[in-house]
Amino acid sequence: MAKEKTASLPLRAGMVLVRAALFIILLASGWNAAATEKLVAISSFKTNGITTFFVQNLQSADVTVTVEAKLNNYICAKELPYTATVPGRAKIEAFSITRDDEAKAADWSYKYFATWGALTVTHDDNHIYALPFASGESFPVSQGHHGGYSHTGGDAFAIDFKMPEGSAIHAARDGVVVGTKDDSSRGGPSKKFEWDANYVLIRHDDGTLGHYVHLQKGGNRVKVGEAVKAGDFIGRSGNTGHTTGPHLHFAVFKAASGKTRETVPVRFNGNGLVAGTLKEGATYRAL
Repeated sequence: MAKEKTASLPLRAGMVLVRAALFIILLASGWNAAATEKLVAISSFKTNGITTFFVQNLQSADVTVTVEAKLNNYICAKELPYTATVPGRAKIEAFSITRDDEAKAADWSYKYFATWGALTVTHDDNHIYALPFASGESFPVSQGHHGGYSHTGGDAFAIDFKMPEGSAIHAARDGVVVGTKDDSSRGGPSKKFEWDANYVLIRHDDGTLGHYVHLQKGGNRVKVGEAVKAGDFIGRSGNTGHTTGPHLHFAVFKAASGKTRETVPVRFNGNGLVAGTLKEGATYRAL
């Protein structure tokens, strides 16, 4: 995301607060419920005085969830907060609680956070990435690592390439498509547009995820489950989501918790040389 620098995608896809008996569901302040993409569903089942909680991943990509709970006169079988990675489309048993003293009043509440990616993966730092656009094309880096506009925290090692809308986007590394969105035409400099960004999400063989963001409406050329090779045409750039100008936001990341992700620095092969870090303001040509 960018200004001709960029604003980045939300690091988590949802926070939900649930209270026993009331079951009130609240989205985090300022988020648009209609635009928020739900990554997981949490359910509970009570039998013989034990309430067990389950997490179901609604996506094809790995998702990491963190659950924070407040227990009054309940004991949890596992340490809280609870954090775990749930494989794509899987459902896992998370934790269970039991009432401590039957003679006393008791209640519980929890909130959960979820983000794409797995906790335990390790990026292959020896891998050399292709630049994410067509061979022979050149584009400037409008925001690099630790960019002051939005490349901080979980987006510290993202790269933004300034390019006209409709520019061809190509896979930077082999992988399997595990997420797509291309139905949005909305974008602008306000954070209210964060969830309107179109994207392609690709899982690499080391478990990290490649994120191609702000794509054009109807511009995606791949589907979930499709295997791609580095250099394959996967979509067209756009100006959707939280952005101040047309560009491609590219990042490779893993989950740090259900609350945040961790981008990793990668090396690209461009201009005939292997570049350790692409410099903000410099222009690079894809081979």
